[in-house]
Amino acid sequence: MEIGETIQRIISASGKSKGEVMQLINEKTQRFSGLLTENGAALMVAKELGVELGLERQTLERLKIGQLKDGMNNVELLARVKHVFSPRQFEKNGRRGILCNLIVADSSGEIRLTVWGKDVKKLEQEKVQKGSILLLKNCYVKSYNDVPQLNLSYNGSIEVKPDAEGTELPPGEERKLSLKELSSNESDVSVVARVLRMFPEKSFERESGKGRLLNFMLGDGTAIVRATAWDDMVNEVRKLNSGEAVKIEGAYTKEGLKGVELQLGFRARILREPEEGKGLPSPEEMQGIELQEKKVAGLQEGDKFVQLNAEIADILPGNLRFNVCPNCGKKVESVEGGYLCEGCGEVQPDIRAVVSLQLRDESGTINAVLFAGMAEKAIGLGREELKKRLEVNTAEQLIAELREKIAGKKVKASGFVKKNSFSNELEFNVKGFELV
Repeated sequence: MEIGETIQRIISASGKSKGEVMQLINEKTQRFSGLLTENGAALMVAKELGVELGLERQTLERLKIGQLKDGMNNVELLARVKHVFSPRQFEKNGRRGILCNLIVADSSGEIRLTVWGKDVKKLEQEKVQKGSILLLKNCYVKSYNDVPQLNLSYNGSIEVKPDAEGTELPPGEERKLSLKELSSNESDVSVVARVLRMFPEKSFERESGKGRLLNFMLGDGTAIVRATAWDDMVNEVRKLNSGEAVKIEGAYTKEGLKGVELQLGFRARILREPEEGKGLPSPEEMQGIELQEKKVAGLQEGDKFVQLNAEIADILPGNLRFNVCPNCGKKVESVEGGYLCEGCGEVQPDIRAVVSLQLRDESGTINAVLFAGMAEKAIGLGREELKKRLEVNTAEQLIAELREKIAGKKVKASGFVKKNSFSNELEFNVKGFELV
């Protein structure tokens, strides 16, 4: 439906003047800092005013990429993902937002697709990656430098279609290698590995301005390699935890002082805890460190690389979450009704899971602390699911429910022992966790 027809229907059904309707539409576009098209704003105004536009009765023709032209609205198409860029933050008209670019293709060609806000989160939740097939609804086409680009509208939708294999789409192509298979001067490669160690961030000067880099170590059981994240990718790597499994797409390689190194530039993207990562060896196994099996009563402050074979005696009281900066992954502080990251300023925080368990064997009990991926594995809730549950339940209610679910279960937990600074009691910091 053209914008003029939409406005006329709103005027006729609502009894408002054209000036009043245009003012409501302008307020919507300004509120969303230019991320909402005029047509999208008009649809929102119609919905709020209770105006029936009959859009659900329209049958949208599914188009091919080669048919797309500047100015098209309400576009629906089926396409395969060729590349996903890392999401990036932006600021426009004093408002912050997030966007993610993808390259999608069908039998007629390829096009850049941009998704915004909540839909960026959906890409992460659905683990959209190279080769995924997407059904895109309610998109619009806008040219940049005379090249058509596809944008998902505010009221658009993305649906992952694994059942669309065999349709007229180009094959899914991904160069996924083990770390041992990497050689110099590779481009656009994917790897699945665990983060083993992270080094401090560094900054440097170059002609185009200040640059940043962060080195970290990856292992997958076939080899251990050094990796370097550059500029905006530093923020993504800083969100990771030691021992966490990741899939890195769009990386390249070069020869370093101690062999081939993996490089994460502007084309790279990180997927956390991918399905392929479940079979990776533990960090201790990859580094050739032999875990020392101990009983709880034999633990001492400073013990490292210890494995406990125990059962979950209880889930201890706590918040089940802590707030972190969505940009750099550091913990944020609550100040004057908002949240402040010392490096990024005022932010809308993300969460990380944290849980305290009481572990017990025949020799005694000890409190164990698990963070992020290890905590999610223990309570059986992913980060997004935990976030949703905590919106409708208190932490106390959820802990009571989890206590019924996991208390008494046998576990293998590896980690190190330290003394809690508040209770002065020994505490087990868990780095590896497996339900038996």
